Amino acid sequence: MDKPFFTIIIPTYNEEKFLPKLLNDLTKQKERDFEVIIVDGKSKDNTVKCAQHHRESLNLKVVSSKISNVSVQRNLGARKSKGKFLIFLDADMRIGQAFLAKTISFIKRKKGLLFIPYLYPTKEFGQYKPLLDLVNLFVEFSQKLSKKFSLGGSIIINRHLFDLMGGFDDSLFIAEDHELIQRAYSWGVTPKFFKQIFVYISLRRMKKEGRLKLMYKYLVVSFRRIFLNEEIRNKIFNYQMGGQIYNKEDFHKKEELFTKYFSQIKKLFRKLLSA
Repeated sequence: MDKPFFTIIIPTYNEEKFLPKLLNDLTKQKERDFEVIIVDGKSKDNTVKCAQHHRESLNLKVVSSKISNVSVQRNLGARKSKGKFLIFLDADMRIGQAFLAKTISFIKRKKGLLFIPYLYPTKEFGQYKPLLDLVNLFVEFSQKLSKKFSLGGSIIINRHLFDLMGGFDDSLFIAEDHELIQRAYSWGVTPKFFKQIFVYISLRRMKKEGRLKLMYKYLVVSFRRIFLNEEIRNKIFNYQMGGQIYNKEDFHKKEELFTKYFSQIKKLFRKLLSA
């Protein structure tokens, strides 16, 4: 049997609520030359059972990871893959019916090794599209800077290149996707962007934690990478993986006081200026 063009790798941990939606999207794809690998980090809910339900409709395998770590799980999925290109998706993402068809057409026309689709919010977070438009533009512009950024876990990469680079750095606490793009650049590879092809992302973390708190966390990571030229290896704040923290319908809606996080941002700026 010929190797599939795509391997779609999805790391999971307690994603019984969100994973089925993405798998349903995959069953509706017009382009069928792909396999799906779910790499589960010992979920305590019905994530694995939900994945198994799609075995008849998808070329799908479920792999168990001893460690619940997004980089470890993605790398494990890559080692089990057969596809020419790897597509990394998070369990709470969504894609349109023509996503893979447009992607394979784009890859064959552009002849690249590394691709990043633009981000759109899922329907329930549609009011944040202007914010994501700015994020898309910033990440694309960052490819002209010394420090490169990515657009989350939705990276499409030639499998041979991924293997040569050694995959994701699983020693990082956060921003492993940015580091992969940075390392690819050192290999002479700059990503091409899918401006007309979108991955729909859930902003569930923003809703759960509050906009200001999450913004503060991302600013800390960005400032450290840009101004201190460091990747984040230590746990500098709480950033939990897993769908279990979003299972309750009563997400708290309380926004953190701006002054609290603004003061922390000012302290960070002072530290950066004195470094």
